Amino acid sequence: MSPRRPLGRDPLRVLVVNQTASTSGAELSLLTLLAAIKPEDATVTVASPEGQLADRVSELGLEHIAIRGTDASFRLSPRTTPPELLALARSSWQVARAAKATGADVIHANTTRAGLIAIGARRFGAPAPLVHVRDWAPPGRAADAVLGVVARRAGVIVANSRHVAEQFGRLADPPRGRRAPRVIHNPIDLARFDPARHDRHAARAALGLPLDAPLVGVVGQLTPWKGQDDAIRALAASGIDEAHLVVAGSAKFAGPAARFDNQAFAEGLPALATELGVADRVHFTGEIDDVPQLLAALDVLLVPSWEEAFGRVVVEGMAMGLPVIATSNGGPPEIIGDNRTGFLLPPREPDQWGSLLGVLLRDPDRRDRIGAAARDAARDYDPAHHAAAVLAVYRDLLG
Repeated sequence: MSPRRPLGRDPLRVLVVNQTASTSGAELSLLTLLAAIKPEDATVTVASPEGQLADRVSELGLEHIAIRGTDASFRLSPRTTPPELLALARSSWQVARAAKATGADVIHANTTRAGLIAIGARRFGAPAPLVHVRDWAPPGRAADAVLGVVARRAGVIVANSRHVAEQFGRLADPPRGRRAPRVIHNPIDLARFDPARHDRHAARAALGLPLDAPLVGVVGQLTPWKGQDDAIRALAASGIDEAHLVVAGSAKFAGPAARFDNQAFAEGLPALATELGVADRVHFTGEIDDVPQLLAALDVLLVPSWEEAFGRVVVEGMAMGLPVIATSNGGPPEIIGDNRTGFLLPPREPDQWGSLLGVLLRDPDRRDRIGAAARDAARDYDPAHHAAAVLAVYRDLLG
């Protein structure tokens, strides 16, 4: 590994590591950060498997280096754990080679799993990485062991919410002082998520949605913990017979790293809508690339997750001037001022969600007031501010 350069006016050389080729919330936040970093501040190379993320990185004009990556689970299994550890080791070696080739001053692991790869690269001469922790890991031997490795071996930890940072407190030896996680909330592209750029009726027409009916939406990967089933139940409980629900997303993750059988869950949602008598008012769109257009079509956004580490879609909805009803578990209470810039409700209580949904759909003035306040609050998630905060951590890591 090349020696660290003294800090000066030259751009930092940063190697970002991501363990998967797909683009979910962590990768979208990363892409927003990369677009906001000025070339005079940092030269960034991204190491990840070939695929969707690599394509998006190339579109930004940044260098990409292919690595194997891993879908390592946070559960121990005699069948899956050994090959996962081998994949981690191979990826770590590839990252160390990439760090040497690029002369990286900083290695930024975009997720906890990527952090394991980057930490492993230290054995091959790479510097201690910044590990960006964006998920809350359910307590367990494997998950706590992973958090322990990150706590001991990362150069610095960044968490995307206080909720995520607090999980390190359950360790026997939690990181303290300068090693304690730094909280930097995820950024949102406010220029892209701008309600002034979209027309409600045009958005509905483009998506094939009802032009004049009350329209509610839930956006995200189809998986039990995201609560799309409870969104359908809330629609049925709202008492607004003309209201429609958009379910946007797909079952993205499968295999040993997945917590649930997401495909079976997704396939069961239409049957649930039929059972509740709302099948003709629930629209399954699959994954939608133009999320701002979809949000522009809505009257209310639901985020009924059992828990959210941060809640990226919460801020996206707020930025689009929508009243958002979000789970009170996890990151959303750090984002929403309840009854001021949105609403917080306990998850898995669809009758409560349906009751509030009915109230909001009957009161357009209240929706407008909350939506305007939400748009103002969303300005706190400006990408330039986020990039400045991350760059400050890079410099701090280098001393």
